[in-house]
Amino acid sequence: MNLHLDVVDLLQLQEIWSWRPIVVAFSRLERREALPGSLRFDLSELMPRLAQLRRSPDWLHADDDPARLPIRAFSEADLNRLCPDAGADAARRALFYAAYERFVIARYRGQVGATCRLLRALAGARKLDAGDYLDGDDLPHAGSPDWIPADITDEIRSLDARYMSDKPGTPAAYVIADSFWMLLVKAEAADLEAAAGRQDERPPADARRQLSGLVEVARAWNRSPSVVGLCYQIQSETENRD
Repeated sequence: MNLHLDVVDLLQLQEIWSWRPIVVAFSRLERREALPGSLRFDLSELMPRLAQLRRSPDWLHADDDPARLPIRAFSEADLNRLCPDAGADAARRALFYAAYERFVIARYRGQVGATCRLLRALAGARKLDAGDYLDGDDLPHAGSPDWIPADITDEIRSLDARYMSDKPGTPAAYVIADSFWMLLVKAEAADLEAAAGRQDERPPADARRQLSGLVEVARAWNRSPSVVGLCYQIQSETENRD
């Protein structure tokens, strides 16, 4: 099982996904850095497809202009015309995930067990009560999602393939409590060194490097008041085949 921690500007994502007209959204997303291989937001491709949609039977007598709709408001039939190479569900999922990726401020990837042991070791090295930062499984405490716009929370659950709400107790996503990050934000080099030396599962240099990665993500969270940390537990390919 792998652990993914994402620090995401969900407020900007909600604005682009739920409020702004699709042309505005594409123009903004087109300028944001994308991961290699992710879906492109290209206005030069969008505009002819919007024009074709505008001439379709569903829109010929409509008062609205499809170019003024936000991405999340498009129907399945509309998405099929905008993204003819993919089914509507796949298109919506690809669009959302591609937009989500552009609002990730920082991220951490690691194996669940190893990461949890390092977090507990860091709490011990800093002489802190691990229970103030970690849950019973040594994972980050879950925080309240109430301040996150409900429609974005729902979109993540319905469109993000990493969130498996139909399988309780298996890979899932949740908002990380603000208190968890304090375990990392205030950690100093000596703390990382001491924590790395408290575990026997891996070379101290590797453990120290992994802890440094966690600290960098925590400090990215700390610098940005509008972001939220999300925790995902992801099955490995081997586990998925079992």
